[in-house]
Amino acid sequence: MKDHDQLAGLRSHAPESAARLEWLRGRLDAGDEEASSDRRHALAAEWDDLLAGIRAREGFEDFMRPRRSAHPLPPGIEGPVVLVNVSRHRCDALVITAEGLEAVALPGLTLPEVLERTVAFLGALDRLREADATDFLTGPSAEAELHGHLGWLWDRVTGPVLDSLGLGVPSGGRPPRIWWIPTGPLAFLPLHAAGHHEEGAGRTVLDRAVSSYAPTVRALGPTRRRTHGTPAPSVLVVAVPEAPAARPLPRAAEEAAVVAGMLTGARLLTGAAATRDAVVASLSDHTWLHFCGHGAAEPATASGSRLLVHDHLDHPLTVAGVSRLDLPSAELAYLSACTTARSGFTTMDEALHLAGGLHLAGFRHVLGSLWEIDDTVALRVAERVYAGLGAPEPVADRAAHALHDAVRETRDRYPSTPSLWAAYIHVGP
Repeated sequence: MKDHDQLAGLRSHAPESAARLEWLRGRLDAGDEEASSDRRHALAAEWDDLLAGIRAREGFEDFMRPRRSAHPLPPGIEGPVVLVNVSRHRCDALVITAEGLEAVALPGLTLPEVLERTVAFLGALDRLREADATDFLTGPSAEAELHGHLGWLWDRVTGPVLDSLGLGVPSGGRPPRIWWIPTGPLAFLPLHAAGHHEEGAGRTVLDRAVSSYAPTVRALGPTRRRTHGTPAPSVLVVAVPEAPAARPLPRAAEEAAVVAGMLTGARLLTGAAATRDAVVASLSDHTWLHFCGHGAAEPATASGSRLLVHDHLDHPLTVAGVSRLDLPSAELAYLSACTTARSGFTTMDEALHLAGGLHLAGFRHVLGSLWEIDDTVALRVAERVYAGLGAPEPVADRAAHALHDAVRETRDRYPSTPSLWAAYIHVGP
């Protein structure tokens, strides 16, 4: 039944509710710029309460609900896909499950507050990066601020979504999968790490679900899958511990050696040999990539974000270049480098970053980071991930679970330091 037919039916049974609903829709659709954020929030909350009351009436249970068969999940996807829409009019999460599409209203979320929180979150990360050994208060205060933002993300976005899906803390076995497709400035924030972690298990995404990200719903469609009996992956390990014009990464060479030692037949490409052309040429001969070194995000032009290979000043390995590659046999890319999953401010609605570029190039699974990561912790996380993948002959389709376990373990070890563990994300099915 179309909306106008449903409204006509409501008018005959509850004319006051119908009139109020139409008035609210007009106010919300108008996007009155002079209305305060609190006023828009109040209007959206009244809309949701009124809609809930209407649906409680007999015969109106599906009033203004989308057809559940209109947007099924892509085949083979084991859990819900959540597209979080942020606009100046209202904010909602569109949740796609096997039954169809459901809209979860997020009345506590507004675009101005998301922008404010994003700027503050990135500012806290910048203070941590720039602090030196004498800044005894910077670390704890900035980490406490990050905790506050993670709690806000839970209260405003992920908590309502997980509650609507009935996803609580699992009593046993593995948590269910969930895929996030953030839009706007939410693309800079770690939805997968949202929660009140200082309270212990309960109100956190990490304790309720295994999170992944996707550039689009279509990107989760059927692709290649390793089957039992196929050869072990061929692994390329690239390490650039001293890229020109970048600070040294003393643990990068160690991480590369450890990873290469864990994986059967891995090829190691390091130092001056790790040029752009050498890396690109080697990618066509390998199904897996592990890169440890620097990544650089370009806030103004995300397509210029790049991995700092040895000759990056003259021959950068950029998102644009990576996404144009044709790698039909690619399976997994692990980018143990900073900001490999951060898009640019001018394209914040797109998954236009290094991790997304490798996914577009053909890598089924990509592990990346939203901000600069500690190289000592990076080594421990990499070891835990490859152990979870089944090294020495790992399986790529365990990537999401392996990363989730590694991040949870790191969170439990450093609960008061979210900058160390909240950056890691998985992109793919």
